[in-house]
Order: sequence, then C-alpha cells, then structure tokens
Amino acid sequence: MKKTIFSILSFCLAFSINAQYSVKGGQGEPCMLNKEIQVCLLNGLSDAEISFTSTSASASTNHQWYRYDTKAAEAVQIPCTQNGATSTITDVRDGYGYFVDLNPPVWIIDYSRYLPTLHSLNIEEGNDACEYIRLTADVESASALEYTLHSGQKKLLPRTFHLLYKQLVWNEDNFSFSVEDKDEPLSAIANITLDAPLVNTVFTLQGDDYAEYFGLSASVSTPEYEAVALEVHGKATSLKESGETEQEITVAGDRLGGSAPLEIIFDACANEPVAGMYQWTIKKINRERNDSTLILQYKGKSVNYTFRESGTYVAQLEVLGANLVCSDDSYSQEIEIGDSDLRLPNAFSPGSSIGSNDVYRVSYKSLVKFKASIYNRWGNLLFHWEDPAQGWDGRVNGKYVPTGVYYIVVEARGADGKKYNKTSDINILRSKNH
Repeated sequence: MKKTIFSILSFCLAFSINAQYSVKGGQGEPCMLNKEIQVCLLNGLSDAEISFTSTSASASTNHQWYRYDTKAAEAVQIPCTQNGATSTITDVRDGYGYFVDLNPPVWIIDYSRYLPTLHSLNIEEGNDACEYIRLTADVESASALEYTLHSGQKKLLPRTFHLLYKQLVWNEDNFSFSVEDKDEPLSAIANITLDAPLVNTVFTLQGDDYAEYFGLSASVSTPEYEAVALEVHGKATSLKESGETEQEITVAGDRLGGSAPLEIIFDACANEPVAGMYQWTIKKINRERNDSTLILQYKGKSVNYTFRESGTYVAQLEVLGANLVCSDDSYSQEIEIGDSDLRLPNAFSPGSSIGSNDVYRVSYKSLVKFKASIYNRWGNLLFHWEDPAQGWDGRVNGKYVPTGVYYIVVEARGADGKKYNKTSDINILRSKNH
C-alpha cells in the first residue's frame, strides 16, 4: 500500500500547490482534489480556515466571499478577514461550496463524518470455484462523498478500497510460477468477483484511499483460503538437432513437425501442491475415418516419446487437483510426422574445400531404417554406414581416394512404410591445387 498512499499524497498536494484557495485545519494535511471544481477533504474541521489570494495586480483586494449548498446562484454572503491580496474565512462547514467574487468555488468535505467501518470479509461458496472466487464485504459508512457544482449538479467522489492477496504468476521464459503480492483497487466492494487464486492465501480489504491518506485506514481479512483452481502449462521439445539433410523441426502455429524418427520430450507444469496428478495421452489421428488410435498413456509430469511413423498425432495433457475438485485438460500439442523421402547426390569434393561439400550425405526425411555402402568401380566395398545423418568423407584407411566415379547402394525404409533400394554414381571432384 505504500505506493498507493504516496500516489494519493502526491495527487492531493499537487493540486493544493496550484490552487488559489488554501485550506487548513483538522487533523493532518487537507487533501485538495481537482475535479470540475476544487474539492477539499479535511479530517475534522477544528481550526479550519480557507484563504484566497488574488493573483492579478489589477484584481480587487476587497474580497466578497459566498457560501452555497445547492447552487451558486443561491449563495449567501459571508464575512472574511482581509490582509492585502489575501482574505480568510474561519466559519467553515461540511458540505458547502465557497467562492470569492466570480472565481470558481472550492467544496469542503469533513471526511471524518464519512469514514467507512469494515466489519467483515467473507468467502462465498459457489459452483464455479475452479474459475472464480466471490467475496462479500460488510462495510458501514455514512453518506456518499458528494460535491455540488455551481449549476447545482451533484457529483460523486469515488472511494477506492484495496484488496490484498497472493497469486501465482506464470513465467514462460523459466517455465515456472512465482508468487506475487496482488493489490486490486476496488470501487465497489459489496460483492467482489476475482479469478480463483492458484495458491493458498488470505484476502485483506483495506481503505478507503482517503482513510489511508489521513492515517485512518482499517482492514478486515478472511481466514486462509485453500486454493482449488488449476492453471496448466505444457511444452514439447524436439531432441533432434537440425542439419543439412532436411531433418529440421518446424513449428507452424500450434503444430510441431519433423521427420521420423523424431524424439520429443513433453513437459508439464501446474500450480502445486494444488495439482495432484499429471497424465499425458498421445493419439494418432485418422482424418479420413474421423477417429484416433491410442499410442501412449503416461502418468507423470514429463515423458519422452519417439515418433517412428508418418502421420498426425495429438499429445494431450490432463491434470487433476489433489483435492479432486478441479481438473484441466486445456493443453494439447499437434505433431505432424512427414512422409519419407530419400535422394542421393551424385558428386562431392572431399579434401578440396573444407566445410563445403566435402562430406557425402544423403538427403532424407522420415527414415526409420537405413544402410548405405560405397564401392569402387571394381566392386570393392570402401565404406558403410547406417545412420542417415552421417556420411562419407572420401577417405579409406585415412587417405583420400583418387578422383573418379564411385558407386553407392542404399537400402532404407520410411516412417510411412515405403521401402527404398537405390543406387547411384558418385563423382569425386578435386581442384588441381589438391
């Protein structure tokens, strides 16, 4: 509340400095507000006085003061004490406007007569406790804070109370919650509706702001509220590194995609200890039949799964509260595993330009089985590998092979079931300087 008190104090003093009227009296510093007219709140009217100072050299130094309660046209004259360009009145009453000659008025409110009394703050039970919490406040106060314009139009001076409690705030960068002290300004306090808190907390009602300003604020609190609402967050992270062989992982909107085999770790985070049970479900979607096949069901916050078949999958997270009141299944992640593909380049230049086309690699997508062999023109096996992400650097027994034509034989199977039996010439190129 320190920031709130400071802002009210600054607000009141700023307009007091800029006003032609100067108000003193009561307990503490009066609060001058700049509305359609100047409104001044005092904590009691003991020794209260209002002064007015002419700001123009040509202005009259014989001031005539007026007081009104309904409208300025019905104002009555009241005596003052004149001292040069400043005049002062001491018969100051609550609920009246005062002005000098044709100048705008200042309205006086004795705030001590309108001080609210906070009796209780209660939590109301409802059927939507997973979404909202409702509080009812028993607050006794005198009449509303009103002021009257010159025309006779009445205006309401709003009161602001403050509801203090703890809440969890989500940090996406850290994938975690942190506890934050909340300060909700409220103008209506009879019935309060808030998003349900995610952590056990006590609700405290303080105010109003004018009571804070004068050091008269009271507060009332609820017993500790036991949180039941859930907020659930999930994320899916690919463990395959992107490379030059078209195995990049792409994200389009809320869809995660890539080529098989694709290992993904699914992580969950919810507000604990309210969250009691986590369950991940992975299904393969068949859009033609408009149905799905259960692939995996796992109880726990994190699970790793390797997708080896092409198609569309949905990973769904469900969290159940420890007290069995609330559940949340709002997080889901769609995964698209693409159809397989295999292409064989026909040339590379080992030892010629390091880092540029100096390793022979196949171009592929979604291969779940793979083996490749390199032969010379006499049919001798030179190199063999079974990881499509790897390749041949053009060396045999640590030495680069001569330039010329070599042959590759590949057997593979795609995540979509497609089988590949491919052969191709490979031209080894090298500049004259190598």
